[in-house]
Amino acid sequence: MVMFRAALFVFLIINGCIGYAGDKEFFAARRGALMDRIGNSVAVLRGLSDSRAYEPFRQDNNFYYLTGVATPDAVLLLDGGKRRSVLFLPPRDKEKEKWEIPLLYAGLQARRITGVDKVMELPEFGSELRKRLQGSSMVYTPLMPYETAASSQGRAMRHDSKRMENVWDGRKSRESAFQEKLKEAVRASLTVKDLSPVLDEMRRIKDTAEIELLRAAGRIGSLGLKEAIRSAKPGMYEYQLAALAKFVYLWHGASGEAFFPIVGSGPNSCVLHYYRKQRRMESGDIVVMDFGPDFRYYVSDITRTFPVSGKFSKEQAEVYRVVLQAQKAALEAVRPGATFDDVEDAARKVLGRSGFEKYARHAVSHYVGMSVHDVGDSVPFEPGVVIAVEPGVYIPDRDLGVRIEDTVLVTDDGFEVLSRDVPKEIAEIEKLMASEIISIAVED
Repeated sequence: MVMFRAALFVFLIINGCIGYAGDKEFFAARRGALMDRIGNSVAVLRGLSDSRAYEPFRQDNNFYYLTGVATPDAVLLLDGGKRRSVLFLPPRDKEKEKWEIPLLYAGLQARRITGVDKVMELPEFGSELRKRLQGSSMVYTPLMPYETAASSQGRAMRHDSKRMENVWDGRKSRESAFQEKLKEAVRASLTVKDLSPVLDEMRRIKDTAEIELLRAAGRIGSLGLKEAIRSAKPGMYEYQLAALAKFVYLWHGASGEAFFPIVGSGPNSCVLHYYRKQRRMESGDIVVMDFGPDFRYYVSDITRTFPVSGKFSKEQAEVYRVVLQAQKAALEAVRPGATFDDVEDAARKVLGRSGFEKYARHAVSHYVGMSVHDVGDSVPFEPGVVIAVEPGVYIPDRDLGVRIEDTVLVTDDGFEVLSRDVPKEIAEIEKLMASEIISIAVED
């Protein structure tokens, strides 16, 4: 018998501003905290433009973090001296609204929904900026590349650099172009200071609203991985496991994927970010599945390794147990004051004792939040920091890769595994794979 149980997520979706009722207070608090950091200076952030493709719009992480506004081509101005926020929105486009979702535009309703102090039309941005900068020679704006769920600053920087170096392209980054436009709008001598480090540090420690969204993303991500594990059978294709997990994510309100699904069976289990997913899985294969949802601008990052036939072989179980022990040791190292190096060392010691350290090919931990590889300097952990813990062992000549990953919140006295609902003990995995009941509910 097939059973479905669905939970209800209630959204407030008004004119391109997406969130729970009451969210505007969280966004206002973040804007206030940012103004505390910039003092009497002015900061400006440019939201993303609409996509060229027929695909849903997703706002830049920093812009959404401060506004909750998912309207293309918006601009935010923060006047630290006067403690005022001004949102600039494109003029209303009724033709676009006829075909797509109604968007936020300047007016009293936009001010009420967003909680910003003033809402103006985008063409007024230049004159308002000049007025706010009278007597000032400096403005803040993010100079690091923009992010969405599946991007990271490092990957985006490499992409932008390669594009600039390409003799048949040579385009500047979006941020560099905006920096030049700011100087054109005000004066050539204007100093543009990077706001990215300030925002990175703010985003490194999650507030209560973010933690609840990350918990939800962890629950939804767990449900998707569980259904993929339960459904795996010899003869299926890797892409079919990805499709099952994504169905569960969308069923529970995720907007999409946090990153491309990694489903590697047999020899593909040793390719760290394998994304083609075209192989037909065979009896005896091990499968590494690394996937997560993008839920209201927050993500989870979960990896499980399982046998496609439903039972681990002796060799697979031997390697799996070592990686699981390494992950448990790494998790025990997570606490306030600990560092990424502490987590890495704890996992490496276990792998070293077992002779598998030479097969470990990547770092054990990274930040998770609005991006799957989230922002923040490598500094001692504090309560509210969220990380991934993911030791792995990859032995290509045996077609045997094992990675176990969870999304983890640093708490006052230790840690909370946000993706704990996905089994990872061998007996629990084999039991799940033997079951025939589909459960895609999120418990309250």
